[in-house]
Amino acid sequence: MPNQFKYTTDERRSSVIYSTSVGKGGLYVPQDYIPPEATERVIDEEMERGDSSDEPLTYQSLSVNRNSNAGSNKRRSDEYQSLIEANNARTLQREHNARQSITNADGYGAISNYRKNSIDKELLEEERDLLIDNHLLDTSKSRRHSQSVGINAAQDFFLGQGYNENTNSVHPDLFIEGEEEVEEEEEEEEIINTWEDAIESGKEISTSFHREIQVISVNAFPLVFTFILQNSLSLASIFSVSHLGTKELGGVTLGSMTANITCLAAIQGLCTCLDTLCSQAYGARNNHLVGVLVQRCAIITCLAFLPVMYIWFFWSDRILASMIPEKELCSLAASYLKITAIGVPGFIFFECGKRFLQCQGIFHASTIVLVICAPLNAILNYILVWDKNIGIGYLGAPTSVAISYWAMALGLLAYTVLTKHPANPMKCWNGVIKPNQLFRNWKKMFNLALPGIIMVEAEFLGFEILTVFASRIGTAPLGAQSIVATVASLAYQVPFSISVSTSTRVANFIGASLYKSCIITCKVSLLLSFACSSLNMLIIFTFKKQIAGLFSSEEDVVSLVVSTLPILAFMQLFDAFNASTAGCLRGQGRQKIGGYINLFAFYCIGIPMAYCLAFVFNTGVGGLWYGITCALVMMSICQGYAVFHCDWKQIIEAAKVRNSESCRP
Repeated sequence: MPNQFKYTTDERRSSVIYSTSVGKGGLYVPQDYIPPEATERVIDEEMERGDSSDEPLTYQSLSVNRNSNAGSNKRRSDEYQSLIEANNARTLQREHNARQSITNADGYGAISNYRKNSIDKELLEEERDLLIDNHLLDTSKSRRHSQSVGINAAQDFFLGQGYNENTNSVHPDLFIEGEEEVEEEEEEEEIINTWEDAIESGKEISTSFHREIQVISVNAFPLVFTFILQNSLSLASIFSVSHLGTKELGGVTLGSMTANITCLAAIQGLCTCLDTLCSQAYGARNNHLVGVLVQRCAIITCLAFLPVMYIWFFWSDRILASMIPEKELCSLAASYLKITAIGVPGFIFFECGKRFLQCQGIFHASTIVLVICAPLNAILNYILVWDKNIGIGYLGAPTSVAISYWAMALGLLAYTVLTKHPANPMKCWNGVIKPNQLFRNWKKMFNLALPGIIMVEAEFLGFEILTVFASRIGTAPLGAQSIVATVASLAYQVPFSISVSTSTRVANFIGASLYKSCIITCKVSLLLSFACSSLNMLIIFTFKKQIAGLFSSEEDVVSLVVSTLPILAFMQLFDAFNASTAGCLRGQGRQKIGGYINLFAFYCIGIPMAYCLAFVFNTGVGGLWYGITCALVMMSICQGYAVFHCDWKQIIEAAKVRNSESCRP
């Protein structure tokens, strides 16, 4: 099924790197900069060395008597589901797609289940809508817009779970559900076959502006909610501390910036190696190896960052004092780092655990955890910073952060153990890693992680350098910079969500060789981004005084924020355009171009210009944002040109080559 839609927004969202900083994440994806042959060598060597004590599952090992005891039924059910989930190579790493070898196995009797897992229902709906729009599908026979039947009913029946040992009969509801599932599969098969026939025969499948506005908006809306939840971890600390005073606001900003650059961003970059390793191990049905890789990464990451935490505890104030003239700011930032260090292991476990689940196709777990932990973080900030009885003032902010990191890790652990998800994530856990496995192939792991560390650091460092510049101007400018950057980060979540949705849609159209539809999607993305950025610009400019008052009551800080927000309002147009074109480039498979443009614009134009305007021409905080705006203008022009002045047919051919290489058994 080479022409089917393959990519979902959940997959793209899961690759986004976010942080406790105000830096903007997600435009760079570290795995895009790793050569495929490098990942092949790593996973092959891992498996040759025999990290797993488990034998690969085969159909013969699952072909046992259906009338065995209930405990055996449960074990076989888990193994059977494991085999089915292993086939979901579209969701996993495509370099080790096991589709051909599994579907052609002798005696394999779950082809329909494999196909159902291989093509996401959301993607089938998108194909169905396009076929109907182009009058290629009979709507009377197409799938109804109703709640789909659970996909496990027929599996449970064939595994014996519908058999009643007391009455020696089968529950009649299972027959009804089984018939409904067969009917649903036939309808889905019709969509698949009609789509393939239309593409192969050269029939025109075109989209419309109305259809693309609907699809991109629907897919982007839940992403906005998710990204704002992630962003709220930093927002809560800044919002709660900002009302304590200018120095406290500057201290938490400087401390958060230092924590992010020296530790947290690097941790996220290092953990990106699991995106490759775990997906390949799971795609190869080596489930035990997934658990080994996650534990190895978590332990090695903790050990690697122990020296950093030691420096935070004993040397951070001296190091910061060498760069920042305000000693009190340095002392407050050092206090922030000392307490935050307690939560770093929890942050590491959360990042590793998130990838443990994502490689198995479970993408919503981290969002569910954040739905609980983000409000908890806000409540903790209020209680620990402001409560008259148990509040500890400024130190309450880093304490809330540390507690939240551990709560996120424990929440993800609870989800993994207690979830009833069909993927059964605990099948990839076979106990604690053995000592002789701990440092095996650690150099290979770091080779994969290095691009992730570099790209994540490069992405966030651009905005964090502005914080250092502002701290050298003064305490009030540093506080104002923190507030303006927080507003910018919040406003960015809407166009960035549109960008993620766009990249998925464009990638699917390219995979189906529908380049004319790609052009329409890119234009719609720019249109939606312009609408959202115009609204953001209007809100920021109109309510600049109210926004400044929400974050601070200090007159000098409020005055600086009010004078800087109009610059930020104007910047929204280019910030959204940059995000949209970056999403188009990623969908085209040309994300490296976008990455290089961003690096050049930020570090060769934006930051030098910001420094000159702020310090040479004495424009203060406003000069910093003028510099970044110039960088965004350059990014928007270059990326826009790259998106629309390209050879679409060549892009489609390149995508076909990548897909053919990834499907090799």
